Amino acid sequence: MNNGLLAALVVIGHVGAFVFLINVLHAQGLAPRLLSWTNRGAALAALLGAAALAWELALGSSNPWWWPVRGYAWVCLVVGLVAIPGSSLLLRLRRLPAGIQERGEEIDLAERHGREALIGDGRYRALLKVRRNEAFRLRKRDWTIAIPSLPPEWDGLSIVQVSDLHFAPCFQQRFFEHVADEAAQWPADLVVFTGDLVDHDQAIDWIVPVLSRLKGRLGTFSILGNHDFSHHPERVREELERAGYTDLEGRWIQLEIEGGTLALGGTSAPWGPKLDFRSIPEADFRCLLSHSPDLFPRAVGAGIDLMLSGHNHGGQIRLPGVGPVFMPSRYSRRFDRGYFRSGRTLLHVSQGVAGKHPIRIGCVPEISRLVLRVQVESDRQPSRAFDSALSRQDDTPSFAS
Repeated sequence: MNNGLLAALVVIGHVGAFVFLINVLHAQGLAPRLLSWTNRGAALAALLGAAALAWELALGSSNPWWWPVRGYAWVCLVVGLVAIPGSSLLLRLRRLPAGIQERGEEIDLAERHGREALIGDGRYRALLKVRRNEAFRLRKRDWTIAIPSLPPEWDGLSIVQVSDLHFAPCFQQRFFEHVADEAAQWPADLVVFTGDLVDHDQAIDWIVPVLSRLKGRLGTFSILGNHDFSHHPERVREELERAGYTDLEGRWIQLEIEGGTLALGGTSAPWGPKLDFRSIPEADFRCLLSHSPDLFPRAVGAGIDLMLSGHNHGGQIRLPGVGPVFMPSRYSRRFDRGYFRSGRTLLHVSQGVAGKHPIRIGCVPEISRLVLRVQVESDRQPSRAFDSALSRQDDTPSFAS
């Protein structure tokens, strides 16, 4: 391997190590000011590391490297040669867990309603005009999911999940109204919002007119996200309640459904109230709303059946052959988007709708409906319960035969 290639791999590894550090730091629940100073410290460390590597490279191979720099260079080489290609390959090879099927559609809201009519006058509005930005391409994902632990009477139970709206004046309010209207077209037994609603104080007034458009026949529920805690979180929770949402921050509730009991809990930890996994109510089925998917191992240990998360946005920008880069998770890119199963626990991570920096490339906004099934048999027609889940428009439970 020639020196130029070795140097390139070391540089790539150095950048990868810095990105990993930033990803992990952003998952620790640090206060915004402390996180800002931590970011600056990490950036300074990255610059010093780059300077040290450049200095040693400039001196040439005849000069013995200072041992700390030499050790760090070996770490960077392993990251660039093994860790980044390996993790990228695993992301590309990952497939849906068994028993999950999708049908859906993609809508170009800019083409339908006019791009300029959706762009506001706030900060970062210029990003919405970047060529190839897919921020206005909305994917409606309709999932059929087999869950062995689902009570038979609940076959066809439907959940609409919306996540990471990030209200901010770089968008017009009507953009979010169009997104909510698309989600409201689905009949749903439960509607859940999994955090990061507000990115600007001015946009708090949008909560009721936008989110009141969504109603679950059996309930409508919400948690906050890390961004909400920088914008009057108590007021955000009050507005969500005015919009018809039951606040699940840091608590469990029980729902009686068709003779069965659902334990439903929510948390925005580590930024908001933690959820006590030792106090889960007795139930036939356990569902967790967690803004961050980082709680997945805890959910597996607690015997959660279904966990719904957002937060990671799928990376927002996904590079060809590499996938996402920045991912605010202690597991970095591990839980980027989609489905993950461990034991009895199934996790769904939504790509979300928007973001503080509203740019999407290779990672369109999405809203989802999950239709839960006791079993899915590819060689049989859907049951009557499933048909009703897709088509009923009245006020009766959509899974009832």
